[in-house]
Amino acid sequence: MRITRALLSMVAAGAIVAPLLVGAAAQAQVTGSVTVTAQTFNVCKGGPDGSIAACKTPAPSWSIRRDRVANVIRAVGADVVGLQEATNYSTPNGTKTQQEDIRALAATIGYAQPEFDVAGPENECKRPRDADGELSGPSPCVNTSMLLFNTATTSAASIPDGSASGGVVMAGSIASGLDAESAPRSVAWAFLQKNGSTFLAISVHTSNAKTPEGEASRVTFAFGLAPWARALSANKGFPADLPVILLADLNSFHKRQPQGAQTALVNNGWTDSFSAPLQKNISYSTINYSADKRGNPQGFPAKPKLTKKTKNNKKAAATRIDYVLGLNGVRFSRYEVVMFLNPDGTFNPDFQASDHQSVVADAVLP
Repeated sequence: MRITRALLSMVAAGAIVAPLLVGAAAQAQVTGSVTVTAQTFNVCKGGPDGSIAACKTPAPSWSIRRDRVANVIRAVGADVVGLQEATNYSTPNGTKTQQEDIRALAATIGYAQPEFDVAGPENECKRPRDADGELSGPSPCVNTSMLLFNTATTSAASIPDGSASGGVVMAGSIASGLDAESAPRSVAWAFLQKNGSTFLAISVHTSNAKTPEGEASRVTFAFGLAPWARALSANKGFPADLPVILLADLNSFHKRQPQGAQTALVNNGWTDSFSAPLQKNISYSTINYSADKRGNPQGFPAKPKLTKKTKNNKKAAATRIDYVLGLNGVRFSRYEVVMFLNPDGTFNPDFQASDHQSVVADAVLP
């Protein structure tokens, strides 16, 4: 059964679209003080066309996809958005980095990046400078994570000691023993506030290496995330058990990695938003790189694959590598894989911004 949401039926000028509701469970009440709508979205690299810094073929250029990213974010209207593969590579026109472009684009649709001094202690990814103060080398990080917040509903929290409410840290500072590909990955964090309730938001993109070292690093990082988040909250003058919302591309899914990062997080106290009583579009994968016998181009196929029910998969739940999770009493009332499809089931190109689908969840703070 397909049910449309009328408020999202006309988002882009001249485009009639609606996220589909497929396989929704019966809704139950999950109540709390404040509900935060949280969105995670791997937007795919936006570097110079044809380079390793660009989204893989057949992806359109970032010059085209940037407006589609804005369409998706504006249509969902989340309070906080965690982006992955938002890089510091130059965009195709070379005038700014992808993150700078996203920041400028976000401002036009009512979103802002949490502010912090790029040369200050909250930024572990700052570029080195020489004795004269001039930039003298690349960032020590693989910059791939970013946070945005909806300025109409959410604001940066005030930190008791007056320091910045957001920042960037290297994954290797969260958990020791990570491999060389995992350790320098950037992790974006910010203390945000909605309706008087403060929470910590984190955006993460783990390595996709399929080596034993890569898998061990993902799991090690996952186990280290909760202790690090609690220590960060305490160091900023908040209770150590402040609510936390994690927005992540974990490059891990249950069928391939049953004891992977997603399981490590749940085993260490995190709640997976997939547990929400209301689920939408769970039969669509969060990524478009599954095998397709029809020969559709992968990453940007004309039509998404729809998972069917089986004896071992009675809910027809598709593969997930993109997650929204909560810590310290955060529960979820809704989980959705965001789909913008035409009536014939094909992707609406005005919203086909990435080789990933966006995932959104309603997080209920304690």
